[in-house]
Amino acid sequence: MNSLKTIAVAFSTYSTVPMPRFEWTQENMRCALCAFPLVGALTGALLWAWAALCGALGISALLFAAVGVCLPIAVSGGIHMDGFCDVCDALASHRDRQKKLDILKDSHIGAFAAIKCSAYLLLQLGLLYECGTSCALVCIGFVLSRALSALLAELLPKARAKGMLAAFTENSGRAAAFCSAVTALLCAAAMAFISPIGCACCAALCLGWCFIYKALTAKHFGGVSGDTAGYFLQICELLILAGAVCGKYIGG
Repeated sequence: MNSLKTIAVAFSTYSTVPMPRFEWTQENMRCALCAFPLVGALTGALLWAWAALCGALGISALLFAAVGVCLPIAVSGGIHMDGFCDVCDALASHRDRQKKLDILKDSHIGAFAAIKCSAYLLLQLGLLYECGTSCALVCIGFVLSRALSALLAELLPKARAKGMLAAFTENSGRAAAFCSAVTALLCAAAMAFISPIGCACCAALCLGWCFIYKALTAKHFGGVSGDTAGYFLQICELLILAGAVCGKYIGG
């Protein structure tokens, strides 16, 4: 029962999927990040189904890509894109660390966030168009990006002692980090089975981004937060998409 409640907490927080109401306890919350990749599994399954439908009905590649861009936002409710926008505004402010943290808490969107969000979505549309309906790596990537996001949230210092991310990682121990790491490795193995070259491209890009993210959050925010985790996830998904496209063309 506790496992089901943990999954429900993860889906209630990180998706728009309706979940039954119950009391959130520290026990339910401390392992919620372990179940976070399941939201990615749902997103990947929906994209896979959409790709299969497009292939069966001869739907255009452009419409496939357009809906494919919207699917993750529909499932997540835009929570990760919200974090992406907040971090974009904070970084663009070039202010001191405390001011950047204050910007993360601001519910308003700035011009820099709007511009970079638009650029992100256009780039995602183009890459998904190039990838086409053979998007198995991208589908698995939704799980991988969330496993890596959860792993870094567990391992890296927190920007704030209080907040959503701090609540989820408090007293979680090494079990949650181990679970996230195993999930990431299983995703990599599945991607390697489908396309070794594509997997290598995705792995190289994601690994590099992990190191950049660690340095970036330490320098600008003093650690990670829920917003920076969303920023990480959005960039990670874009890099996985780029890796899948590179693998497609390199591997012929």
